[in-house]
Parts: sequence; structure tokens; C-alpha cells
Amino acid sequence: MSANQQNNQEFNVELKENLEKQSFSYQLARAYVPWQRYTNRWDPMEGLARGTIFPELFSPYQPRRTP
Repeated sequence: MSANQQNNQEFNVELKENLEKQSFSYQLARAYVPWQRYTNRWDPMEGLARGTIFPELFSPYQPRRTP
């Protein structure tokens, strides 16, 4: 076994031991989804063209222009 492989193996053992000691009781992420009311609908062909049948969810991508 080369010195590089030995170092990698030792690092992996240390990493595994450290991960086992850590407590993962904290939240990694939380989703925020606001309430929405669906009042109108587009017909299916219009919805297919826009990507949604709900006008409230339609938000076309508009890239920023840089001077």
C-alpha cells in the first residue's frame, strides 16, 4: 500500500469516527410555500403553452439586463 493510500484510509477512518460522534438534531432545510387561492383557469391549450393552467402561478422568466 502506498503512502498516499495509507493517508486516504486514515482520513476516511477519522471522518467516519467524527460523523458518528456528531449529533444531527438540527434541521437542514425548511420549505416555505405560501397559501394561494385558485380563482381562474386557462383552457388546456393555453395552460400547455404557459406551463400552468393557473394564472396565479404564471411567472415568466425575465433575465436581468446588465449594462
